[in-house]
Amino acid sequence: MTTRVELAAEQLKRAHASALGALDAASALVAGARAEAERAAKTAYERQVAIARTRAAQQVAQHSSAARDLGIELIGNAGNLLAVADYVTAGTLCLPGADSGVNRDIVAPCILPLIGRGNVVLDLAGETGTHLIRHLIWGAYSGTAPGQVDVIGYDPSLTGLLSPFAGIKAGSESAFTVLNRPQELSQVVDRLVGDVQRVNDLLRGTGDTLLDLRARTGHPVERWQVLVLLDSPEGIDEQAYRQLLSLGKVGPSAGISLVWLTNPEADKPDWWNQGSVEKSAHVLEANDGEVRWRAHPQFTLKIAQPAASDLVSKTDSLVADITSASALSVPFERVQQTETRWTESSADGLTFAVGMSGPRVVEITLGDERQQRHNVLVTGAVGQGKSNLLKVIVHSLCQRYAPGELQLYMLDFKAGVTLFPFASTPGAVDYLPHARVLGLESDRDFGLAVLKHLDDELGRRSRLFRPYGDNISKYRAAVPEPPLPRIVLIIDEFHMMFEPTDKNAEDAAQLLEGLARRGRACGIHTILASQTISGITALMTRENGIFAQFPIRVALKNALAESFATLSQGNDAAARLRVRGEAVLNQDYGVDSANQQAVIAVADDSVLADLQRAWWEAARQSITAPLVFDGAHLIRPSEAVPAIQALRRRVVNEGTAPAALVGYPIDVSGAPLAISLPDDPGRHLAVLGAGERGGGMEGGEDAANNAVGILQTASVSLALQHPDGDANFVCFDLLDPVTARRNNHSEWLHLMERLGYPVQRVEKADVGTYLQRLAGELLEGAAVQRTYLVAFGLDRAPNLEVPDSFAHRPVEDLQTILRDGPVRGVHLLGWWSNAATLKNHLGFGGEGFIESMIMLRLDQAAVQEFLGPFVTWSVRDNRGLVADRTQLSEPTTVVPFAPLLPRDSKTLLKTAWES
Repeated sequence: MTTRVELAAEQLKRAHASALGALDAASALVAGARAEAERAAKTAYERQVAIARTRAAQQVAQHSSAARDLGIELIGNAGNLLAVADYVTAGTLCLPGADSGVNRDIVAPCILPLIGRGNVVLDLAGETGTHLIRHLIWGAYSGTAPGQVDVIGYDPSLTGLLSPFAGIKAGSESAFTVLNRPQELSQVVDRLVGDVQRVNDLLRGTGDTLLDLRARTGHPVERWQVLVLLDSPEGIDEQAYRQLLSLGKVGPSAGISLVWLTNPEADKPDWWNQGSVEKSAHVLEANDGEVRWRAHPQFTLKIAQPAASDLVSKTDSLVADITSASALSVPFERVQQTETRWTESSADGLTFAVGMSGPRVVEITLGDERQQRHNVLVTGAVGQGKSNLLKVIVHSLCQRYAPGELQLYMLDFKAGVTLFPFASTPGAVDYLPHARVLGLESDRDFGLAVLKHLDDELGRRSRLFRPYGDNISKYRAAVPEPPLPRIVLIIDEFHMMFEPTDKNAEDAAQLLEGLARRGRACGIHTILASQTISGITALMTRENGIFAQFPIRVALKNALAESFATLSQGNDAAARLRVRGEAVLNQDYGVDSANQQAVIAVADDSVLADLQRAWWEAARQSITAPLVFDGAHLIRPSEAVPAIQALRRRVVNEGTAPAALVGYPIDVSGAPLAISLPDDPGRHLAVLGAGERGGGMEGGEDAANNAVGILQTASVSLALQHPDGDANFVCFDLLDPVTARRNNHSEWLHLMERLGYPVQRVEKADVGTYLQRLAGELLEGAAVQRTYLVAFGLDRAPNLEVPDSFAHRPVEDLQTILRDGPVRGVHLLGWWSNAATLKNHLGFGGEGFIESMIMLRLDQAAVQEFLGPFVTWSVRDNRGLVADRTQLSEPTTVVPFAPLLPRDSKTLLKTAWES
């Protein structure tokens, strides 16, 4: 029994052991399966995490690249005049990837809003601030179109931090300025506040910013300005601090941005509030030894560290771009409609367009009795568009007003290029119908003559107006037909009228002052243009008198001194202009608060030529061509045909004495000067001095000896006043072969013969014999036919003062002819290159033998020996001084005739003289 029980127990034990073993085995199997499952899951998890990190890294890379590309787009210079550094890079933002579970670091460019968009505060000390400020400034220059941003640095501690950019001043005086004194900062801040107000007036409360206005108009309106304040608050007082805070709020929308470099370690005054400074700015600061952008503090900032030498090199390369920069082109047709012409009356004033200011056309009105603006002063440095501006003014006026409403008197004291298209030329017969006088390469004598002419016109108009009122508007209202035109006098490079300081300069200053002051009532307005007006000695004592009559000032880009002289003392707006074609228009005597910046329209020559041709076609039947004076132009004999015809008619119809044409006086008459040769004592003509500069080239086209030209033209004009052929012409042939050939002496002899007046030639060796024979006939009272002795180089005649065996000298025969010849119809037209020889030939008591003289290349001392001590004269190319004791009240400057050319002979021979 026991055994059975024990056996059962044993069996139960074994069964229990088997069950437990099975359970252990099952547990072990489950545990192994679980462990395997856990290992598999972990592997899968890790794989998924790796995949996720890789994908995140790719996205970070993509976003970093996108951020980089966006940064490049934001800071890239578009290469046109609207490009602006409204965003600049300050370096690279970095965030370690491990901190965010990403396989690579997160990097992106640090792009800060700047010009036109915001301000920047760098709360940094030491080299970090230095590098960053330089980097930002270079970004402002390189990201903005050349010449369109001015950087003003305030460096009260004289750190020289901004010195690598000093070279930019060579391209534009205003592009880079460094201030050191608090007073200078205060003045600049006051100006910037005024600039904000002016831009706000331009925006007219539209809610636009300057950036918006530029984008909408497509024009670089106004300038960008960056004020860089170093070591703040050093050198800043509480008043300037308050102004700067206000400027920081409103400045960016008006194109003015502030960059502060503050020192976190420096002591601050009680009134300084760093939070207020930073409120309207993006802040870069030091944090835990790293530079961080406060807007994204989790990122560290790796800043660029440009070497000073690299910045100097980059700056130098930028200067050329600034120097050559031009404003965006505004076509003339955009400011002046060209479809219809002559639609306006000048009775109450003249209005013309000059360019654009933002979206608006800029116009100027002269003669408005309410505003009392009558005259304009224009200045601009070389190459800044002054000539273009004058063309725009002229063509805008001429498109609006008919020639009966407007007359132009225009003088150019430089090369004459501006006015040349307004005159007829061999290739284009049309001319500007509104022009009455065109002074191409004018000289001071002609300028003075024009002023005298207009002064006479003032007197005439004043007398004309007297019964109707005191100005042209009242006269036009009472006498509307025919319309009395307004006159505009335009003088380019007018300062040359006053150099050197002499009587001419004083007379010109007096006339110009009177014209500017009194011309307003008579409808005569003046536009003076020049590269420079500072330092005109003749105007210094009259500055208030003259320039006080010019309320309208148009200043193109110029030096600081010229900006002050043109606008007003302290108004540097012209010096701060950026590019060629921009101008400051000020219609309140240069007061800086009245500055208006404009882009001058471009006068395309082809467009203007078409307009002028249309005007000429419309007016050619009712107007005459303008008087054209070209001081350098050689006047040939054929140009005197109309004058010779008039003289010929007078001789035939009125019986007047023949007259010798010698040249054109420097006046507005347009008529040549004729020396009458009646049968009265002393009626001879002497030409004195060298006829041309030494070293002349051979060739007909270079014929330029004025002495020869005067005698040739005088002879031809006299001959044609003897239609019956009742005059003899005798030539003393004393020219050397080279001079004779170069000045077409044979051509002249041939012409005289073909005109019917063959010339008797007397060779050099026979001059004495001829003089003796003619003097004998005069002394004997024999009949002598009217004779003109034409002596080319009479001082070259040999042996005139050598006595013969009877102690008689040929010069005595010459003196007899000079004394007795005129009353017998014998007149001498002679050239002496040496004035002393003429004195010897005249002899003692012979001063009255020759009444008419033309001085060419004689110095003033020699001239005064003949004409008296009060005559002033300076030797000039293509000029002569004519004195005639009985016909001229005072010596007169002329442009003498030049020798004839073959084409002159053709013209003279083709002319129908008998008609």
